Amino acid sequence: MKRAALSHRLALLAMFGCGLATPVAARPHPSALRCMGASTMQHLVAAWMQAAQAGWPANHSKVLGGSRFSATGVQAALRGKVNCVTFAREPFPAEVRGYQHRFGAAPILIPVAQGSERTPHGTFALAVFVNRSNPLRRLTMRQLRRVLGADPVSGSAVRTWGELGGSGAWRQRPVHVYGMQPMRATGNPPGIVNFLQIRVLRGWPWRKDLRVRTDTPRASALTRIVRAVGSDPDGIGYSGIGYADPSVAKLAIAKHADGPYFLPAPGNVKTARYPLARLIYLGFTPDIDGQAKRAACRLVSLALGPTGRRLDASDAMRFLPLTATQTRVSRGLAHRTLGCALHVPPAGPAVRRPPGTTNLDASTLTIIGYNDMAGMVRLWNRAFARHHAGVRFIVRLQGTRTAPGALADGTSQLAPMGAPFSARERRAYLAQQPSGPVGLRVAHASNDPRARSSPIALYVHPGNPLRQVTLDQLRRVFTRASASKGRTWSMLGLDGHWATRTIDVCGLAPNTALGRYMIRRLLHGGRFAHGYLAFSESAGAVRQAATDRDALCFGDLNDTRTTARRLAIVAGPGRTVYTGTRAQIRSGDYPLDRFLYLYVRNDVAASPRGGLVCAYLDMVLSARGQALLATAPPGYIPLDRRELRHQRTRLRGLGCTRIHGMVSPTGR
Repeated sequence: MKRAALSHRLALLAMFGCGLATPVAARPHPSALRCMGASTMQHLVAAWMQAAQAGWPANHSKVLGGSRFSATGVQAALRGKVNCVTFAREPFPAEVRGYQHRFGAAPILIPVAQGSERTPHGTFALAVFVNRSNPLRRLTMRQLRRVLGADPVSGSAVRTWGELGGSGAWRQRPVHVYGMQPMRATGNPPGIVNFLQIRVLRGWPWRKDLRVRTDTPRASALTRIVRAVGSDPDGIGYSGIGYADPSVAKLAIAKHADGPYFLPAPGNVKTARYPLARLIYLGFTPDIDGQAKRAACRLVSLALGPTGRRLDASDAMRFLPLTATQTRVSRGLAHRTLGCALHVPPAGPAVRRPPGTTNLDASTLTIIGYNDMAGMVRLWNRAFARHHAGVRFIVRLQGTRTAPGALADGTSQLAPMGAPFSARERRAYLAQQPSGPVGLRVAHASNDPRARSSPIALYVHPGNPLRQVTLDQLRRVFTRASASKGRTWSMLGLDGHWATRTIDVCGLAPNTALGRYMIRRLLHGGRFAHGYLAFSESAGAVRQAATDRDALCFGDLNDTRTTARRLAIVAGPGRTVYTGTRAQIRSGDYPLDRFLYLYVRNDVAASPRGGLVCAYLDMVLSARGQALLATAPPGYIPLDRRELRHQRTRLRGLGCTRIHGMVSPTGR
């Protein structure tokens, strides 16, 4: 009976993604609201709370840091340390049982926003992929249940494509299902697996012949699932929308057999019509009472109102507001479970912090951005703190794409990035700030295989006789306009039977960091040639070169696992041959070099923390700072003296001037 009750509660989650809980008798509780959990929600919930506390100075509620996962918040709640958990996923069954054992009831779970469409770590919507050669283009949720799971009574699951509507040669072909490990060593499933169990399987077990893909140092499980489906004509699997590449096709999904079917597209995700869109939640302990409960109601009211929706849009995770229907359901849940009389405040001016500020004091620097720069940032912070007593750091390095939004809204003062702002990120930034951000180069990309950011190299099949190429030759081959009359290996100097063979150009998609770089650096803003094969990750392009005898592909220079052969690049008036050695990269001579950046606001010198930011950047762009990054994993390369002087000149141009050996903002 207990198992049946739990299954019923999880079935409620499947209807809307939320669980109902009835408050139980009051227990000892904190005097105010204390929230902890998913770090991806921390800054958004903190912004909500700041706005909710306006005009209520007696309330000392706060969002606690030091946590990466919802599970950490759950453990803190079970120990009585917090009464609010930020859930970037649905609770695990074991967590629901933990609450029931500790409090006598499940957590009070209120959906407060939708997940993102495709933002990394942003509780993104899921897509179902098939191989591009597969004619299947849609599924119902019932069919998807039979694809991923097995009937608990008969143990049967979909075995052939004919069972999903395939005809002709596809009728008897086997179905190969790829997915993540259903259960981790902790005894809990991954968050995505948990969502699919609740939303799709609904009590069914996973099929026994699931072809599991796990995380590796070079690729996530979600990336490897897409790759597996792309290389297996009979494959089908799930992953994030943003993991798609040209080798796979996304399926439209319908809740019911008579439709309608919806593709995993931005409009369908935002309007919650797409069935595999996701939610984020605030979870409260069932014994919450008194001032803490009043604070919880005020926070939920703000999150579901106009101000909360505006803050959703400005957050780095790009969570989406709830639809009108979802908002009504959440308000009803809050009323029934917390006793909130929710009157959403009328629309008014967005609650925004003054430029460059956060809730923290002026001795705190917040750094949000690229995860692969964690080693150097840690060493820089230690060195800086030794000479600036009392300075504190808050560091959230979860990816380059988390940096622009946090810098724009003042959540962070320093934004480490592995690539420049994209055009879209710049437009979004300028929608909040009067002038654009400034990116200071702080290191070269690395030729170390451990690094995520690498210079670019050109690859060919090992049987190809070509050994080197010039930038002009590459431009002619890769640019759409200049290769309009045919693209053969004779353009690169090959003769014999190679002269008439067509070059198959490939590389990274135009919307990726490497794709944007090549458009700017090689194509001078032009478009890739007709027939260009685009990949979402470098490994796919390099793998294409290793298997296609006519391929010419660009990708990461530091890929050492491939059998594809890397070409030397000839450049400069002396026609120097460059192979991408560390010395060539550090000197700035390698033609397809890339950089790491620290972005700051254009008005940094006038900001409340301008002195600290200027001094920090001065240290980074000093001989000492460069020596520190040279020792940090994963092997990024310091700037040479010429580039360092140039970046220090740009730093002074921001208004940071040297005074008695210290760098300070002009006029401060």
